[in-house]
Amino acid sequence: MKDANELHNESMDRAELALLARMRGEHEEAERLFTESLQLEMEAIEVVDQLPYVEPNYSILHCSAATLALDCNDSRLAEMLISKALAHDPPPQIADELRDLFEQVQFRRHLQLRGITLAEDELQMSLAGQGVGFGVVHSGEFLQRIDGASKIIYRIVERRQNKPFREKGRLARLIKDDYELFLSVPRAASFAVTLKLGHPSNQPKLPGIADAFEIVNEFMTLMGLVNKADFSAIESRIPDPVYRTNFVQLAKRLAPDGDNVKVVGFTSIHEGRERFVEVTRPKTKIITPEPRSVVQAELVVVRGVLRFADATHTDSGHIKIVDEESKTTHQVKVPEGMMNDIVKPLWDTTVVIKGRREGNYILLQDIIEEE
Repeated sequence: MKDANELHNESMDRAELALLARMRGEHEEAERLFTESLQLEMEAIEVVDQLPYVEPNYSILHCSAATLALDCNDSRLAEMLISKALAHDPPPQIADELRDLFEQVQFRRHLQLRGITLAEDELQMSLAGQGVGFGVVHSGEFLQRIDGASKIIYRIVERRQNKPFREKGRLARLIKDDYELFLSVPRAASFAVTLKLGHPSNQPKLPGIADAFEIVNEFMTLMGLVNKADFSAIESRIPDPVYRTNFVQLAKRLAPDGDNVKVVGFTSIHEGRERFVEVTRPKTKIITPEPRSVVQAELVVVRGVLRFADATHTDSGHIKIVDEESKTTHQVKVPEGMMNDIVKPLWDTTVVIKGRREGNYILLQDIIEEE
């Protein structure tokens, strides 16, 4: 009979193979390997249960098995394993890990559809955090993320149609008609809503016109990469630097603030399976790599009111930030991809900007509305 360590090591080997299969898009193989990994870990727990209680081995095994249960979409088993481990008074650090994992389990329950049927042209967005009650959320937290998600979706459509980045003006009527976005009534607990991307069923598919489910799938993939801070993979998927800048800045608007909203989750249906993306990385931790030449310039942080905007320049726009206390006016250059979707909605509000000094200007890197 194998001991617990042997079973655990075999389980981790299977889990590593499962992760590699998932990265390759081999979902059935990944599912099979995760199931085998979970079975081996549960066998290891059965062995440990027959031995004298020893920490941290006991809690580590249960934490590992609970994580695998989540990978297998078995939230109930994960919940029981975490509760069992916490009841045995584990070491403080592992107890914190178990509590964090328990929060993931609870949020996964909100992400799971539970009677809601999604089509492949739909995705469910769910918020959780201190500012989210039972079916109640601060309107600003909700509307900002709905707006950000819809802008990302439409920018994906424009990019996939090989359109130049639209720095000014409204979305083309044809795109709006072909990919009309609908919103469901919000649901309780974690405040979940469904976004449906429409497409006229009576029109033949034309070259360059993506199916709605392809747009939803790309949205899910990109948000997963943002949470991992995998900017090299984002660059591979979005080679155009203007579209890429725009996406990262919009993704920040969707990301949690770490307080009122701790998790922003998305659920979709892909090839008949539920797909989950949980964005837990706070917006302050989404930092794109800077070119070496830019890094050498002085980093500047300014707080003030956005009073002036000029988008007539071809390479970038210009804005002015007025410091309310000193009345100093700061000239700021806005890179392509940020003016229309990111900067314009903040007109005449108090903002905090971050950028690099470039002569008499600040080259904008980030801008947020002061809370």
